[in-house]
Amino acid sequence: MDNSLLRKRTILVIIVTLAMMFAEIYYGFITHSMALLADGFHMGTHVVAFTITLFVCFIAIKYEDKAEKLNALGGYTSAILLGFTGIGIMWESLDRFFNPLNITFSDAILVAVIGLVVNLVCMFIMGGENSFHNHTCHHTHENLNYKAAYLHIMADAMTSVLAIGALILGKYCGLTFLDPVIGLIGGMVIFKWTVNLLTSSSKILLDFDK
Repeated sequence: MDNSLLRKRTILVIIVTLAMMFAEIYYGFITHSMALLADGFHMGTHVVAFTITLFVCFIAIKYEDKAEKLNALGGYTSAILLGFTGIGIMWESLDRFFNPLNITFSDAILVAVIGLVVNLVCMFIMGGENSFHNHTCHHTHENLNYKAAYLHIMADAMTSVLAIGALILGKYCGLTFLDPVIGLIGGMVIFKWTVNLLTSSSKILLDFDK
């Protein structure tokens, strides 16, 4: 993808994601929903990833011959930050599991559904597999940051679906324990993405594939 178009898409996704992140975290605290909080903080990891991606796009223009390494470095840095977020969410979910709070299910379900819609919108804005490649006058290489962020949103969308299911079951079946369980799953999704990104970016940074 052209660097200019990639930057525009990334900026638009950052704006949309930030707005939804604040809404989910705010209503997560009000409704005492760990699933909603997990999804909100997970969206915060998107903002971090996209910000790094945007920064790399600008740097890669100046150092075109180092674009692949820059993308890998950005991905590696993002993975470390996201790893801490995933651990934090899992820790908080465990605490909520043993020390449950009353949940305002109706509000939590509504915002979770909106969050899922936002994820789908962001996936549409970013585009598909063809968006993961940068073309230069010398060669074509995969933009690791952009691809990882896209896959991260896909994982978040699936987590949102599970969160909605947990909240509905909690409201109508009394299965309130599912809410922190989904928070744990959300944290593990972030951590799994972190490990995968660390592995793939390390291979490029250390020239293991050469």
